[in-house]
Amino acid sequence: MSGTHKMTCSICQTSNVAVLDSLEPQQIEQAWAQLGVKLSPAALALFTGIEHLDLCQCRGCGFRFFDPVLPGNSAFYEDLQRQIPTYYPVTCPGFERILALAKKEGIKEVMDLGCGSGAFLDAAKEAGIQTHGLDLNSAAVANCRKRGHDVQNCTAEAYAASRPDRRFALVTAFEVMEHVPDPAAFFREGALLLAPGGYLGIAVPNGCGVHAIWNLSPYEWPPHHLSRWYRDNLRQLGEQSGLEVVSISGDPLRSGQLREFMQRQEQMEVLLGRRSKSNGALREAVVWGYRLLFGRHYFEFGNSLHALYRRR
Repeated sequence: MSGTHKMTCSICQTSNVAVLDSLEPQQIEQAWAQLGVKLSPAALALFTGIEHLDLCQCRGCGFRFFDPVLPGNSAFYEDLQRQIPTYYPVTCPGFERILALAKKEGIKEVMDLGCGSGAFLDAAKEAGIQTHGLDLNSAAVANCRKRGHDVQNCTAEAYAASRPDRRFALVTAFEVMEHVPDPAAFFREGALLLAPGGYLGIAVPNGCGVHAIWNLSPYEWPPHHLSRWYRDNLRQLGEQSGLEVVSISGDPLRSGQLREFMQRQEQMEVLLGRRSKSNGALREAVVWGYRLLFGRHYFEFGNSLHALYRRR
């Protein structure tokens, strides 16, 4: 798909972008229905006046984002939480990585940005770490406070301005940046909360992994995700903020995941009229070849990318 837009890239501020793909609101609604999610009228109101949503790529840094910027409203996320029991996971590999770092470095407290239901805060508290969090969902904030977490209903920028002497040895954000309209600003604001020598841990969906295999997933389109992430994007964010990039790694891709996401992509392509039928034989051949060639040496093409930065 060709074309150009004048949207500005959040990372490098370049307005020279190309259009890679496009979906209409009705197609996104159909895709959610395919997953068993019926969007409410209040959630669908987000699409009022919008003819299509374009996936754009910055010609300067390669960052991928959507035009128009269409973040989900409370009704949209309530629909997902009510109809998808596992929408907020109890744990994930990112939690384990960060808690291992905290133990190794002797870190005693953490600030979690976009803490949501507080799953990571619960795990950190169980590990003996003093927990703090920020979230803009007042119900989530109240729920976290009931479980003993120090959570505030504000942005990182507002928190840093109101508490200029309060900084942390560890700041985290798990699967949050893809939901915010200006992720580079979110990153910079989070970095403001770092103490000298402190660590910033970020997790985002892996644009080179299963999310590339199932790129028509409604999870990967507005109003759910507003951007797609690659290693170079994460490295550039750290460099722009003056942080040392300690590591960037990904979850392993299992052959079962490969099969599942290829099948789901085929189903979406059929639903949206981009192919006439699924090809199970080809899919199984790809999965068999992946398992045969790589065995247990799985590539880091799984669900998430994990980036760790350090304030010098």
